[in-house]
Amino acid sequence: MSGLYAASNPLTSPLSYDSMTASHPHMDDPRFMNIQNQFPHCWLRFQVFARCARELGEDNERCKYQYYRAQCVCPETSLEDWMEHRARGTCHLDILPDRDILHMRQ
Repeated sequence: MSGLYAASNPLTSPLSYDSMTASHPHMDDPRFMNIQNQFPHCWLRFQVFARCARELGEDNERCKYQYYRAQCVCPETSLEDWMEHRARGTCHLDILPDRDILHMRQ
């Protein structure tokens, strides 16, 4: 592999990206790295967790990791509030449509 994404390029190498996300799991999304208000990042991380928990269950390893990523960015009070909504069944994130594309066919 040559060019911009070659392993020899230290800025865009997949090896450096993996090492960066392993040591800083809250900074892997370039859309939110330079933003002072981290609430959109927090909300996105919780949405990813909620979808994973709905599809795979909260005890799944991937979902636990998504919750950990949400914990890295979100204030504890926000997470507690959203988890209470999920426990009561009033969280709108749990009623998102599935990833089924049959309804999109023409």
